[in-house]
Amino acid sequence: MLDLTSSLFLGLHHAAGGPGGWPSLTTGRAAALDEPAAARRVAARVAARLGAPAGVVHRSALHALVDVVDVLAPSAVLVDVAAYPLVRLAAGATAPVVRTFGHHDVDDVARLLAGEPAGRGTGRGARIGWGARTGRRPVVVTDGWCAACNRPAPLAALERVVRAAGGTLVVDDTQAFGVLGPGGSGTWRWAGGRPVGAVQVVSLAKGLGAPLTVTTGPRDVVARLAVHGTRWHASPPTAADLRAADRATDPAGGPALARRRRRLWWLVRALRAGLLRWGLAVVGRPFPVVHVRVPDPAQVARALRGRGVRALVLAPACLPEPVLTFVVTAEHAPADVERALAAVRDAVRGIERVPPATGVPR
Repeated sequence: MLDLTSSLFLGLHHAAGGPGGWPSLTTGRAAALDEPAAARRVAARVAARLGAPAGVVHRSALHALVDVVDVLAPSAVLVDVAAYPLVRLAAGATAPVVRTFGHHDVDDVARLLAGEPAGRGTGRGARIGWGARTGRRPVVVTDGWCAACNRPAPLAALERVVRAAGGTLVVDDTQAFGVLGPGGSGTWRWAGGRPVGAVQVVSLAKGLGAPLTVTTGPRDVVARLAVHGTRWHASPPTAADLRAADRATDPAGGPALARRRRRLWWLVRALRAGLLRWGLAVVGRPFPVVHVRVPDPAQVARALRGRGVRALVLAPACLPEPVLTFVVTAEHAPADVERALAAVRDAVRGIERVPPATGVPR
């Protein structure tokens, strides 16, 4: 079965024999109390890659986002309406007020922060006014790269608007880190910029195959995060997780990761080109999560499975209808792309040949 559903984009698995051994998986001490040297190395490397002053390791993106919102202590949080569900869950865990804004809609954020009638993001027409004129400190949360519509968030414009209102922009850039930008540095640097005072949260689980998260941002914010919340009250990353992350972020492995990224992007372009050649609409910009519009995606996915190809059917909030989705990794081969394309062509043609049902079912 050709599997096009895994988001280990660069194909890093960190098998048990690879990263080396460890005396125990955990010490039983809180991360805030006893930070291993590997955790400090990983945090510093990721922060440098993201263009941030400092970083700290968290057990997961959920732990990190909950702590970030709690440390920033906003009177309200604005969340992109199509943000990853984890982002919305974390915002709601500690913030007193949570509202949504239109997907990638900087003007909607500006209206909300200025206290003008809300746009399509909240859908309520409420006059909220969380900006600097109210004396409140808002937090605005977004994904860096939307893997649903395959578009980058307008990060620089969002940060300008949020900073002008006295608030903080928080970016979950998990999808893009390790894949987009120079050296896999993520959405912001891929777009040619870097944050001023934003907080960025990146899980290494997708791009680098290490199940832990690094939170980066201004030094004072990171210093507070280091001794806050879940870093006291939840398990720290295990020795295995840290060893994998240490290995994946080691500068010595940079050339090998660059080769994997080149291979990955060649495969992504080949798959997109083939789908377009069959006359199918591909969603958004090139990214390893490739969405294609087909008639009856669920039926096509079943037909593909019968042909030995496993794909996904997704219904993202920022797209008008469900799509058929292929997730490409650096482990795939050119022959896999050709096989997937042939299966899609046959599956779609097979569905188009089926006459529509008529009459009243008995």
